[in-house]
Amino acid sequence: MEYPIEYHFYPDAPGNRFIDQARQIREVQKVLWFARFPVVRFRRENTGAVVEFSDLRFPQVRRDRPAAFTYGVRFDALGNVVSKGWLRD
Repeated sequence: MEYPIEYHFYPDAPGNRFIDQARQIREVQKVLWFARFPVVRFRRENTGAVVEFSDLRFPQVRRDRPAAFTYGVRFDALGNVVSKGWLRD
Protein backbone atom coordinates (compact mmCIF):
# COMPACT_ATOMS: atom_id res chain seq x y z
CA MET A 1 0.00 0.00 0.00
CA GLU A 2 1.42 3.36 -1.01
CA TYR A 3 0.90 6.51 0.99
CA PRO A 4 1.06 9.93 -0.61
CA ILE A 5 3.95 12.10 0.49
CA GLU A 6 2.89 15.07 2.60
CA TYR A 7 4.74 18.34 2.46
CA HIS A 8 4.52 21.09 5.07
CA PHE A 9 5.90 24.55 4.50
CA TYR A 10 7.45 26.39 7.47
CA PRO A 11 8.39 29.88 6.31
CA ASP A 12 11.20 31.89 7.85
CA ALA A 13 10.50 35.42 8.97
CA PRO A 14 11.32 37.98 6.27
CA GLY A 15 14.85 39.28 6.74
CA ASN A 16 15.43 42.45 8.71
CA ARG A 17 18.22 44.19 10.64
CA PHE A 18 17.44 42.34 13.89
CA ILE A 19 17.70 38.93 12.24
CA ASP A 20 20.90 39.98 10.47
CA GLN A 21 22.38 41.20 13.75
CA ALA A 22 21.34 38.03 15.61
CA ARG A 23 23.00 35.86 12.96
CA GLN A 24 26.33 37.51 13.80
CA ILE A 25 26.25 36.19 17.39
CA ARG A 26 28.63 33.26 17.86
CA GLU A 27 26.09 31.13 19.76
CA VAL A 28 23.48 31.67 17.02
CA GLN A 29 26.02 30.56 14.42
CA LYS A 30 26.55 27.35 16.40
CA VAL A 31 22.79 26.78 16.62
CA LEU A 32 22.45 27.25 12.85
CA TRP A 33 25.40 24.93 12.23
CA PHE A 34 23.70 22.23 14.33
CA ALA A 35 20.18 22.73 12.97
CA ARG A 36 19.29 20.50 10.07
CA PHE A 37 15.93 22.20 9.43
CA PRO A 38 16.33 25.69 10.87
CA VAL A 39 13.45 28.13 11.15
CA VAL A 40 13.79 31.79 12.10
CA ARG A 41 10.92 33.59 13.80
CA PHE A 42 10.67 37.31 14.50
CA ARG A 43 8.27 39.41 16.53
CA ARG A 44 8.05 42.89 17.92
CA GLU A 45 7.65 43.00 21.68
CA ASN A 46 6.86 46.34 23.33
CA THR A 47 9.51 48.70 21.95
CA GLY A 48 12.04 45.94 21.21
CA ALA A 49 12.21 42.81 19.12
CA VAL A 50 12.72 39.07 19.58
CA VAL A 51 14.40 36.69 17.13
CA GLU A 52 14.07 32.94 17.70
CA PHE A 53 16.01 30.16 15.99
CA SER A 54 14.71 26.60 16.17
CA ASP A 55 15.12 23.26 14.42
CA LEU A 56 12.06 21.46 13.07
CA ARG A 57 13.51 18.14 14.20
CA PHE A 58 12.42 19.20 17.69
CA PRO A 59 8.75 20.18 17.45
CA GLN A 60 6.82 22.26 19.92
CA VAL A 61 5.01 19.79 22.16
CA ARG A 62 2.88 22.26 24.10
CA ARG A 63 1.62 25.63 22.97
CA ASP A 64 2.63 27.29 26.24
CA ARG A 65 6.29 26.16 25.95
CA PRO A 66 8.93 26.76 23.31
CA ALA A 67 10.21 23.86 21.23
CA ALA A 68 13.32 22.15 22.56
CA PHE A 69 16.60 23.70 21.37
CA THR A 70 15.07 27.10 20.58
CA TYR A 71 17.57 29.93 20.95
CA GLY A 72 16.27 33.46 21.43
CA VAL A 73 17.81 36.91 21.13
CA ARG A 74 16.00 39.91 22.62
CA PHE A 75 16.76 43.46 21.44
CA ASP A 76 15.84 46.85 22.85
CA ALA A 77 14.42 49.68 20.71
CA LEU A 78 17.93 50.82 19.71
CA GLY A 79 18.97 47.37 18.48
CA ASN A 80 21.15 46.46 21.45
CA VAL A 81 21.09 42.84 22.62
CA VAL A 82 19.26 42.75 25.96
CA SER A 83 19.37 38.99 26.47
CA LYS A 84 20.21 35.82 24.59
CA GLY A 85 20.06 32.12 25.34
CA TRP A 86 18.06 28.92 25.20
CA LEU A 87 14.36 29.43 25.73
CA ARG A 88 12.83 27.55 28.63
CA ASP A 89 9.38 27.21 30.16
